[in-house]
Amino acid sequence: MLETPIHPRDLPLFSDDLDRLEKVLDTVCQDRGMSLRSPEAERLGALIIQLYRQGVKDDAKLVALARAYF
Repeated sequence: MLETPIHPRDLPLFSDDLDRLEKVLDTVCQDRGMSLRSPEAERLGALIIQLYRQGVKDDAKLVALARAYF
């Protein structure tokens, strides 16, 4: 039997997770005057998901890190 490690980045995101991440995205987009439908917002959303999957679970930290990138 193959034993492969399961990384947090491989776990599914549940609706509660997505709700939290959407609020973070909304906050940063509003701060930056960015449309939620813009390519920049799409990249920002991907970044927020990546950070979350890497273990950043605190909303304030996610907002701060996302603001630092955009």
